[in-house]
Amino acid sequence: MGATKNGGRNVIPITGGNLSGKITGRILAGGADYQSLANPMTFDARYLWQTEEGDVIIVRNAGPVASLVPTFEVRVDSKPAWLNKGTYLSSSHAVGGGSVRLSFYESSP
Repeated sequence: MGATKNGGRNVIPITGGNLSGKITGRILAGGADYQSLANPMTFDARYLWQTEEGDVIIVRNAGPVASLVPTFEVRVDSKPAWLNKGTYLSSSHAVGGGSVRLSFYESSP
């Protein structure tokens, strides 16, 4: 995107992908990562996951590059409803071969 009134910015489309681990499924096309190139660089990624069972999870993963904090929103009567209540962190993204890899961690009280 380049320079804006708020400084340099990138907007990276999220076009799909796969989920593995405690939740399996896919990443739906249509999201984006809104990156601010200011110091410190920050990300604000918004996208949708769909579990193998068909539940859709709204994901927002935002913060400084080294301190991303994801939030999740899913139907309260769904199998992954536990995501609505936890506190989470995510890894900085690993980029390679045209893809991004993230790991998500549930924080203990």
